[in-house]
Amino acid sequence: MKKYIKVFVLAVSVLMILVACSASTPQDQMKEIDELLTAGFPISPEQTEGIDKFITQGKSQLKEGKTEEAGKAFGEAIDILKMAQDADIFNKAD
Repeated sequence: MKKYIKVFVLAVSVLMILVACSASTPQDQMKEIDELLTAGFPISPEQTEGIDKFITQGKSQLKEGKTEEAGKAFGEAIDILKMAQDADIFNKAD
């Protein structure tokens, strides 16, 4: 049963990543980042460092009018957050 839960969570996670990589705007991505950051799951110091780096990079690129590059940076931050969220779900499933 636990194996099926893990497979289901992994499938949902992959789907969420694909949706995050779709044509959302950087503003939508920033909103998603804020929602994930307030969700309360544990984030390692290394993950926090990466998230902060990509958010800073994305905001800087957005100010420079580089929307596509900003979206990629925010997408990287979202990916890290979703991996942390998935790890939390997997740990709770055990």
